[in-house]
Amino acid sequence: MGPIINITKTDGTTSTPCIEPLKCNITRSDLYSDSTGRSAETGKLLQYPIRRGLYSIELEYLGSDQQISAIEDMIDDVKLVVTFKHNGSEVEAEMYPSDRINETEIILNGIGRHRLSFSLIEV
Repeated sequence: MGPIINITKTDGTTSTPCIEPLKCNITRSDLYSDSTGRSAETGKLLQYPIRRGLYSIELEYLGSDQQISAIEDMIDDVKLVVTFKHNGSEVEAEMYPSDRINETEIILNGIGRHRLSFSLIEV
């Protein structure tokens, strides 16, 4: 199996995470306007879609100080072009990173082991 994701930053630098994620969840969402709601007369849903099929990728990594630092550097940009597999097809989307949670699990002899989780959300 090849890499789960490839990331290109706005400066043109392309990279792949140095370790495989523990978790990779892909979500597709639809975005509706504030006018979407139920009719007061019939109770039927009145949908006003703005955009359909937006991707978000939830990722979680477990790694050393250096591995997690490299992944944080890789996603440190306001907009990224992310290439990933979804249902056997390759997808490319402009995304931005969510808040990053970096949980230190173990520090042994000055060497840290971290759990990093974040989402990449389509622009």
